[in-house]
Amino acid sequence: MREAVLRPVDLGLGWLKARERKVLLITVAAQLLILAAMIGLRALPLVTGQTVLVRVVPIDPRDLFRGDYVTLSYDFSRVPPEGVEGISADERGNRSKLEGRTVYVPLVSDSDGVHMRAGKPTAVKPAAGLFLKGQTRRYGSMEFGIEAYYVQEGTGHRYEQAIRDKQLSAELAVTSSGQAALRGLKIE
Repeated sequence: MREAVLRPVDLGLGWLKARERKVLLITVAAQLLILAAMIGLRALPLVTGQTVLVRVVPIDPRDLFRGDYVTLSYDFSRVPPEGVEGISADERGNRSKLEGRTVYVPLVSDSDGVHMRAGKPTAVKPAAGLFLKGQTRRYGSMEFGIEAYYVQEGTGHRYEQAIRDKQLSAELAVTSSGQAALRGLKIE
């Protein structure tokens, strides 16, 4: 009886041993394909997205552990006091229900004609126009994947001063599905 239990295992190991090289190559190829897909999805907005400028609001831009690493915040990074359109007052009052919800922020031209500013955030995907897709987080914040940017060593203080002077803009690439990527920062 013991031989009957081991026989299928031995057959499986024998099959694997005979195709060891092919299995290894397929495994390596699958891992490389997954990594390439992960990189490609993050780079998609940079390749296909529309470029827009948005103003950056002050926040501490220095991280002692990462060096010159700029943390960015925008006027649309906070849930407005009136809340997000499409999310009920009950959900707004319950942080656990609100956290992790998908939100959309329409982008409209600013009065200067160069920058974009946020429209009213909504839980419903806009039918037309340029918008950002993000998620609600703790303490009434919203994240869009554009909140951090590495800068060249020694240049962090320049960006910090520009943020304080309200002269820093973020150049975003935004796809038609609302995915955004940070192209760069501009000091005005």
